[in-house]
Amino acid sequence: MVYNVKGSITRIADILRNSFNEVLITGSYLMNRVFNVKVSPEGTINEAEVLSSMFRDVAVLIDDIGFLNSLGSLSTARIRGSLAVFVYDIHDVRPFCSLVGLPCLEPWDQESLVKAVGESRDYSESFELPYVVRLGPWLSVGEDVKGVGTKRREPTFNKNWGEPMRWGLNRLLGNIRREVPGEVRVRSRDNITIIGKGDGVLISGSAWPFIKSHIDKFSGYSIVLSLYINPLPRDSISVKYVVDPGDYLAKEVSVDRLMMEDLNKWYGDLINSVIQQLFFRGAGDPLMIIEWLLSKHKERGEVPIVVVDPSYMHLINTEGLTPSYDMLPTFFEPRSFDQVIDFVTNPLMALLAFLRAGYGYGRLIAVVNPCSLASQGELLRDITDGNYLVIIPLIGSECDETINTLSQFGIHYQVINYDPGNPLNSLRDLLGIANSRGIIILRILMDSLGKYVFKVVDEYCDNCGDCLRINCPAIQLDKKPIINANACVGCGICQLVCLRGAIVRVKVS
Repeated sequence: MVYNVKGSITRIADILRNSFNEVLITGSYLMNRVFNVKVSPEGTINEAEVLSSMFRDVAVLIDDIGFLNSLGSLSTARIRGSLAVFVYDIHDVRPFCSLVGLPCLEPWDQESLVKAVGESRDYSESFELPYVVRLGPWLSVGEDVKGVGTKRREPTFNKNWGEPMRWGLNRLLGNIRREVPGEVRVRSRDNITIIGKGDGVLISGSAWPFIKSHIDKFSGYSIVLSLYINPLPRDSISVKYVVDPGDYLAKEVSVDRLMMEDLNKWYGDLINSVIQQLFFRGAGDPLMIIEWLLSKHKERGEVPIVVVDPSYMHLINTEGLTPSYDMLPTFFEPRSFDQVIDFVTNPLMALLAFLRAGYGYGRLIAVVNPCSLASQGELLRDITDGNYLVIIPLIGSECDETINTLSQFGIHYQVINYDPGNPLNSLRDLLGIANSRGIIILRILMDSLGKYVFKVVDEYCDNCGDCLRINCPAIQLDKKPIINANACVGCGICQLVCLRGAIVRVKVS
């Protein structure tokens, strides 16, 4: 069964609409791909706070990148009605909830999801705290789930609320919550599910679908599921082990993890399926193409700086390099494509900063999320002429209004087409991008995906290893490189880097 990311997120949105007076949707690349949202995450939290001030029940549906970008506003938000933030999470936001003292719930199935919806709505208002509900691709939601129903609430405003200055300045002056109130801890103790008898094993919501299919391995154990992840009701549970794709719960209760090898493989495959659907780590993957092009950017005396939008950070390897403390700019030969990335931040703001500082040792290269440009047109207009390159990957017709935004602000740009059905010719045409300046729209054409794969011709291969350096998961070394046809996505980069002509394209049936 193939997990349908867009369908699942859409059903979650419908559940929220049936449970809250107001539902706001925001985020980064993920939510933009599903809903084509326009308002920034921080702006959405500001709007939600105002709605809550009028005793409205408010839900915010957001992805993890958007959540992290709005954490400052969320940590200082004041609540009168409810404010529940539902995070579709890939990177694990649980430690950040703990850091700023936000109650965090993690449902494990659709029944506990409905419970989390009601819990977050009702007790966010009771405790005057934003609630966070962590969701993800592990959560299967049926079309028959309706939510908890909305409460009729007229928008009102109580000017006599006892909070000093109410929604005034004082809330912004370092008053960030670090611990949740004791009443929330009482609620956490009332939301524990225990299955079976024996030594306790704490199961994270994100691991439950995997454990459910391996339930026979837990005979003699009691399975412990806690709806509250922050605060975790440590004094009400006795566990000997934890099953969690990350190490958050293990650190919280100071016990060992179980079944990590099998669980990590299952969870990794699940996350990869989301990435392939929404972020395109396959044929035509824009970041893989961009990384390869930028790795070829080395010029005599030039040290380019590469900035990538945070929405692409899940595609960047976290493996570090040997630290360098040189004062002068340095250039190194990347071992893998992701090592050409220097910054993960708002690319346009970074570009303005570099231009203002007058960095003169090389090209400034920014990879921009196309879905964010509708709200950043003014920034693009502020970018003056200089030694920079802005790359905007545009997959099919997604966020196609990007071009309209550029035209609206009178911004000059070039369009370069990449055809996955004819990748070699396309990539050769793209080689000039490394020496371009200005704004490049890299349009990824979708019509011919998946028609071709590549293979190694043994008699031409001299085992030079060039194809291995691109870190393609389809290329393996067995005396000589071989390409797994089932894993090959047809992007054609391997053929481009092979200077011996040993890699050829073949049509699949």
